[in-house]
Amino acid sequence: MSDIFQTLDQINYALLHHYEDVLEHKLTPKQSLVVEHVQKHRRLTVNELAEKMNVTPGAVSQLLTKLEKEHYIERTINPDSRREIIVTLGENGNKLYELYAKVEEEIAMTYYAKLDENVIDQLEQAVNKIYEVILAEQAKEK
Repeated sequence: MSDIFQTLDQINYALLHHYEDVLEHKLTPKQSLVVEHVQKHRRLTVNELAEKMNVTPGAVSQLLTKLEKEHYIERTINPDSRREIIVTLGENGNKLYELYAKVEEEIAMTYYAKLDENVIDQLEQAVNKIYEVILAEQAKEK
């Protein structure tokens, strides 16, 4: 397993230069996670976001304040339930994910397109299986 982890690290380091524009955003890991969740789900309440991140709504609110100030997210009051705050991507959040999409496309076309289709299928199956195992183990912990 350590050889696999080492090779995955080497792949990440080898591809790092593709992410230069993304890294210029200088978000902390927690801020990046907030933006990632909001991008993935399109809109979340503060409580939903806190649940997904396994932190308190207060902790999320602190992160959201800076992200909102820098236009990565936007907060609005839910018109159906005035006590809920809805979080969506802001202008810089959208720009960040446009950059991610561009980088992913570039990496796919430059490297993964050169792989045999069977290798890609095997990789997809392996990654999906690892994810299934992780989810099953995490469900046991709860």
